[in-house]
Amino acid sequence: MTTSDLAPAEPAEVVTTRLAAVPSVSLPSPDVLFGSVPSALVTIERSGRIGRVNPSAERLFGPAASLVGRHLADALMMVGRDGTPRPLLPAAELDDVLLDGGWSRTDVHLLGAAGRLLLADGGVVGPAELVTADVTLVPFHDHEVCVGALVTIIDHAEREAAREQLAWQASHDPLTGLANRALVTERIDLALVGARRSGAWPSVLFCDLDRFKHINDSFGHGAGDQLLTVAAARLQRCVRSIDTVARLGGDEFVILCESAGDTDLARGIAERILESMMDPFEVHDEQTHVSVSIGIAHAGPQHTSADALLHEADLAMYRAKDRGRNCVEVADEGLRLSAAERVLLERGLRSAIARRELSVAYQPLKRTDRDELVGFEALARWVHPVLGDVRPNRFVPVAEETGLIQALGDRMLDLACRDVGVWNRERLAQGREPLTVHVNVSGRDLQSPHLLARVRDALRRHDVPPHWLVLEVTETMLLDDPEKALDRLRELKLAGVRVAIDDFGTGYSSLAYLRRYPVHMVKIDREFVAEIASSTQDQCIVRAMVDLATGLDYEVLAEGVETGAELEVLRSLGCHLVQGFLVGRPMPADDAHELAIRAVGGEEVSSRTESPDPVPSASA
Repeated sequence: MTTSDLAPAEPAEVVTTRLAAVPSVSLPSPDVLFGSVPSALVTIERSGRIGRVNPSAERLFGPAASLVGRHLADALMMVGRDGTPRPLLPAAELDDVLLDGGWSRTDVHLLGAAGRLLLADGGVVGPAELVTADVTLVPFHDHEVCVGALVTIIDHAEREAAREQLAWQASHDPLTGLANRALVTERIDLALVGARRSGAWPSVLFCDLDRFKHINDSFGHGAGDQLLTVAAARLQRCVRSIDTVARLGGDEFVILCESAGDTDLARGIAERILESMMDPFEVHDEQTHVSVSIGIAHAGPQHTSADALLHEADLAMYRAKDRGRNCVEVADEGLRLSAAERVLLERGLRSAIARRELSVAYQPLKRTDRDELVGFEALARWVHPVLGDVRPNRFVPVAEETGLIQALGDRMLDLACRDVGVWNRERLAQGREPLTVHVNVSGRDLQSPHLLARVRDALRRHDVPPHWLVLEVTETMLLDDPEKALDRLRELKLAGVRVAIDDFGTGYSSLAYLRRYPVHMVKIDREFVAEIASSTQDQCIVRAMVDLATGLDYEVLAEGVETGAELEVLRSLGCHLVQGFLVGRPMPADDAHELAIRAVGGEEVSSRTESPDPVPSASA
């Protein structure tokens, strides 16, 4: 290294100024430290007289005024095996102790403040008046000259209380005071061991509050904590004294019913919980409602660990969520088999995403007024090497639970943008209108601040203008976190990407509420279309939806159209677009390509369409 490699030295005044600007760390003063130590501290001068005591010493031996200035031999007395009080450290021995560098004793019985008063009045000192402690005396020096000592007294009772407090904290939830995961897991394991001897198998309830995240995001985490505390108290009122209520974290609770015998006991507790949660919660002087989804798993000889039983109860809880929330589901053999299948699905799905083995099928969308093809909905498809053709309603929930949904969504977005780019460049060359491609967005994607960047990447990669893409979100996604959803949709609108609300009418919202969202289309759920040809009630509902949506400048698309009669009714009600088996079943990308460039009016290509999908709208 040469001198040219060295940075020029800063002037001293610059260094001083810069260092002065660095914030200093404020350490507690010695007085603060002395007063806050939980052990009893007593300082003595070289003569043996007490100079200072801390609050812990005052609690054990009386106020400072009764101790300071007295000789250690007079102030701190111990009681021997014969019951006779004597000085903790006789005055004659103090010099030798200080010169020897210190002194310590364990399990010493000291006279507390009450004992000293009792002894002074001529009473007999008993165990209640004694303080069992470990005592240490350490001299301190000034220029190698002993000037005094520090006496530290560790009270066994306080130490034991501290140990108990630490043990409680290690096994309980600090917010609610309930058992934590470690404690309830230990108790479930013990209950399983006991059941193998007695035959009285336990049950486990897995409880998850519905839409709790909305409370947290709307009112703040403080309000969420308040609600959790109240919910915990309600759960405890629903169980027996021998049962354990635990909080696993977040809004998840577990209840262990020991010696349940069968699921009837657990079902009864679950019903009481559902009823208790119907009462409103007070949050920031406002009333709000939160329901609960409950899964029950009853143990048997096949359960060898708490983890296995908890996993089954968790799966049952998710099945309750899928049923619509605010209900109870009991784990059964079918659920256990599906759990094994889910493991197989997860492993296969990870591999399929990594190897880009997922494909896409396209279901056509047409106008009702002139039978014109206007676009396709992209549907994820996967052929598993063992399970065969796996429908989206089986693998999409697994992707959501395992965190694979974003990678799955990115794959579908990439394929859809690639294909619509190819179709439309050929259509534009023919002088025809471009088609749109609809891609479903997951709830996790809708909450992600990176959604727009990922959409833009796919559009840019395939040179596709944003208005060729329509992202579909469900109504319930908007209701789960309205503000974040609004932010994402505004970003997409500014970027030129259009948004449709899928499964409209199933989320218990209203168009008046949804008008704040920048969307351009609503898709009427197949539930309202299935009997529309014969049900005047469904016709009235759909007419109201169409009229309100049209008034808000939304396009209306009806899903699940399977008959000509349904199409005629929807056309008469003013519905703009339709999708369903009548229009076309999901088809491979090559057939969709051929249809896109050949379909004119009612003409359709003869294609290898799929067999009916049990849940045709399920997609990634």
